[in-house]
Amino acid sequence: MRHRAGLLVIAVPLAFAATGAGADVTVSSDPTSNITCSSGVCAPTATNAVLNVGDLETMLATGNVEVTTTGSGVQANNIDIGAKLSWSGANALALEAYDSIAVAAKVSVKGAGGLALTTNDGGSGGTLSFGAKGNVTLRHLSSQLVINGATYTLVNSVQTLASAITANPNGDYALAGSYDASGLTQYSPANSLAGTVEGLGNTISNLTVRSGGSAGGLVREIEASGGVENLTIASLQLSARTKHTASDFVGGLASFNFGMLFDDRVTGTIAASGVAFVGGLVSINYGTIARSFSNAKAQAETHPAAMGGLVSENKGSIAGSYASGSVTGGGLGYAGGLVGANGGSISNSYATGSATGAWGDAGGLIGWNDNSNNTAFVNSSYSTGQPGQAEDAGGFIGLNSGSASGLTDCDWDTTTSGTDTGIGHGPHGGLTGLTTQQFQSGLPAGFDPAIWAENPEINGGLPYLIANPPVKK
Repeated sequence: MRHRAGLLVIAVPLAFAATGAGADVTVSSDPTSNITCSSGVCAPTATNAVLNVGDLETMLATGNVEVTTTGSGVQANNIDIGAKLSWSGANALALEAYDSIAVAAKVSVKGAGGLALTTNDGGSGGTLSFGAKGNVTLRHLSSQLVINGATYTLVNSVQTLASAITANPNGDYALAGSYDASGLTQYSPANSLAGTVEGLGNTISNLTVRSGGSAGGLVREIEASGGVENLTIASLQLSARTKHTASDFVGGLASFNFGMLFDDRVTGTIAASGVAFVGGLVSINYGTIARSFSNAKAQAETHPAAMGGLVSENKGSIAGSYASGSVTGGGLGYAGGLVGANGGSISNSYATGSATGAWGDAGGLIGWNDNSNNTAFVNSSYSTGQPGQAEDAGGFIGLNSGSASGLTDCDWDTTTSGTDTGIGHGPHGGLTGLTTQQFQSGLPAGFDPAIWAENPEINGGLPYLIANPPVKK
């Protein structure tokens, strides 16, 4: 992810390209090759270079080190951290990548040293991303963390983070390590975030939130200038109860997103009672959600207006994301495996959870796709979940409004959804029903192999996102 004075900027179509495909500087356990280190600066002598992690740790023991992708007459693209890296003392490490930095292993700053990360150092569309086993931890909160020129305040608990955001919504904050919120009896999420929260691949686990109205696990509203990235909220228990006096907006990470969410994850249970919009990641999205997912179970006891495995209502963009949690609700409303009601764009995304209990519109991916103003576009996406019994029920969309479908290269699983009806009501163009066996036999038409892949041992052999693979259960 690219930051500029706390503002997140991302070229979404490029965010799904996997690093490590060539022209990279890799920190690994392999011998150092095609790289020279002099006066604390390590630069490549060929576009594919390796810096042995032990050699790097030895240098950090005696001074500051800068690792760059730019050498004399040589330009590599990305920096990949592929081996566990740690150091003590007060020395700092700087990683400067022409495009992206990908952290696939644990990086531990055990002393008072610092870390500076720079992406898009001459390139564009680069990201800071973390693999399933990758994260950064900093033992001392006084250590300096700088990402693309912005200095971050380190926090080590969800209460400290909420207090810091409340005191200065425009600040840039980073989680110094994973945090277990078990036993936390009182927690009030921040109201508004206009700055950045950087998770560094860390996890906030076992968080419980109780609310009498709109609620988000981390913050109520993310402003247009704000964003959250590389953060997991695991085993969340969030509930909101009202007396049906007003609509409430409940999301695992936030109630409203006007900004940028990148590589964020939510697991657990999200429940509401009252007139509610319930989403696994956020309730209402006006901004951008990229490379994120939720497997949280979304539940509403009475009168849900819209419910979605990832988002209850999307008016912005969703790309490279998925949801696998079930969506269950009662009352007249919209329920979708990924999105309850969609008026924005969805691309390269999928849902595998069921969407049941809504009396109105239910779909494996979307409950209601409102394309009446030609603004609701869905491409290269699929669903597998059951839509349940609803007035308009479809394996992909319950109700599709407008004169055109707004769909391109979309598919649903006729086997697992239990229905040969892709759209309960409305235009059907751009949608194909496939059996599970057909899905597993190769990528559907229009699915880019640079973004999607199939493997019998991953996601049940169904298509998965290369840059956002399913979490192992």
